[in-house]
Amino acid sequence: MTDRGAFSICAGGRLHEMLTRAGFAAGARRQVILVSVLLAVGLLPLLILSAVAGTAFGGAGRPFFHDLAPWVRYLLVVPALLLAEPYTDRLAGVVVDTFRRSRIVGDSDLPAFEAAVDKAGRTATSDAAELILLLIALALPHLAFLSLPQPAIGVGWYATVVGSEPHLTAAGYWYTWVSLPLVEFLIMRWLWRAFAWGRLLWRVSRLDLALAPAHPDRSAGLGFLAWSPLAFLPLCVGLSMLTATGLAKLIESGGASLTDALGPITALVLCECLLLLAPHFFFSGALRTVRDQALIGYGLAATTMSREFESHWTGPGSRPGAELLDNSESSSMIDYAGTYGLVQGMQPIAGVSLRLGLMLVLVLAAPFAPLLLYKYSVKEILVQVLQLVR
Repeated sequence: MTDRGAFSICAGGRLHEMLTRAGFAAGARRQVILVSVLLAVGLLPLLILSAVAGTAFGGAGRPFFHDLAPWVRYLLVVPALLLAEPYTDRLAGVVVDTFRRSRIVGDSDLPAFEAAVDKAGRTATSDAAELILLLIALALPHLAFLSLPQPAIGVGWYATVVGSEPHLTAAGYWYTWVSLPLVEFLIMRWLWRAFAWGRLLWRVSRLDLALAPAHPDRSAGLGFLAWSPLAFLPLCVGLSMLTATGLAKLIESGGASLTDALGPITALVLCECLLLLAPHFFFSGALRTVRDQALIGYGLAATTMSREFESHWTGPGSRPGAELLDNSESSSMIDYAGTYGLVQGMQPIAGVSLRLGLMLVLVLAAPFAPLLLYKYSVKEILVQVLQLVR
């Protein structure tokens, strides 16, 4: 059996090895140093170059300090994605280890399970995949810039318009060649990890799992999968932050209103929830099968027990009802009814409860809350909140 502490969805590959040798990838303190280095590489040059060009505080349609996008990317998104890696590894490791310890995966399927775990770790940290993601990250800002019409580009700290042609400033070149690709590479790297994790759970769902339909977690013993969406929650929170920043820019420029933004916000939050919960649907077929089979078996046994119970206590020649209070048969019937209720109330999606779903929606929608300030004052928001909680 593979070492239980060896699984990681984040650590591995040449890039991680280089960061480890440089002293950036081991321990919380060193990760904070890595975040600081990326801030110095991605954000500080933008500040210096825009200050030299006179567009840091003014001198442009959108000065550098008035543009939320680079600040949100490097003060919120980058730290969140990097500092969350140990957290994600720990939760993913808990899920993998629980599959082993719970014996849900039978002995005959353990080699296939361990092979899938090893494959997931290698896929998530593949050197080839990271190189392709880096090339895509380098190309995306330039393709997006060239595809934008001149009015959408406007005049700002990162670009000027000469005649009818947009031209990047020195800060704009650094932004599109360094700052944006760094953040986009981190995001795509996390998306790739989510793909590798989902593929692992899909392969596990194809095994002959020893599910327990009467398990109190109402997921036949798969309730621990509730840790899975939490492991990749930082990725989706980062995406919500970036989208909220883009919507704020549109609202400030008059290109959209808060009401117009409700549709995109709702669609994004639902898509993020689907991304986080999609792997749980892989187990739905097995859960449905084991639930139906268990209900038939438990139902037949309950019919026999009920008939004997009724014959013994309510039929002709039955004992006085008072004796039932001191008899163990009644408590056995109650226990069996409770077990049947557990089977009947099994969740259709492994580890997904209403509470988990609501928590995900609230967390993913939270980055959009500041947009309310474009329509309501802080006082109005507080009054509305107090009225709701009264």
